[in-house]
Amino acid sequence: MATDAEIEAFCRDRLSSILDIEPARITLETSFAGLGLDSAMAVHFVLEAEEWFGVELYPAVTADHPTVGAFVSYLSQLQA
Repeated sequence: MATDAEIEAFCRDRLSSILDIEPARITLETSFAGLGLDSAMAVHFVLEAEEWFGVELYPAVTADHPTVGAFVSYLSQLQA
């Protein structure tokens, strides 16, 4: 089971790679929409999270949990 810090680090790493931005731009308060994450990128990010953390997510999870912090909390709860 990953810690919140590990999930946050994963999010920063993967989102910065997908969006080609500096990881420092991504905080817990950052919204996916504010980062410019479109639906295709979101699906790619969600699939990577599923594989990395061994959980099953649904395609619209980034819309229902629209900030990095909300996503981290949701993913953490799934692993509990």
